[in-house]
Amino acid sequence: MTKGKAIMPSQRDVLRKLVAGFGMNEERVVQEYAAAERRGEVKRKSDEHGTNPEAYARALWNDAVRKGWVSGVGK
Repeated sequence: MTKGKAIMPSQRDVLRKLVAGFGMNEERVVQEYAAAERRGEVKRKSDEHGTNPEAYARALWNDAVRKGWVSGVGK
């Protein structure tokens, strides 16, 4: 472990944590994810298009649902 460097949770981990707390409430999860990004609690892997946090969170949500890596999908 590197001294003095906090390990940033992955985007997937943050999204899963939010789904665990708010269920499959897309609007709430998207808003909370965007807020976490603004607070510096999660970092994007890339931002080639300068997408705002809400649009990025929505795209991440859609990807998560499509790929099935959030619990409660389809319930």
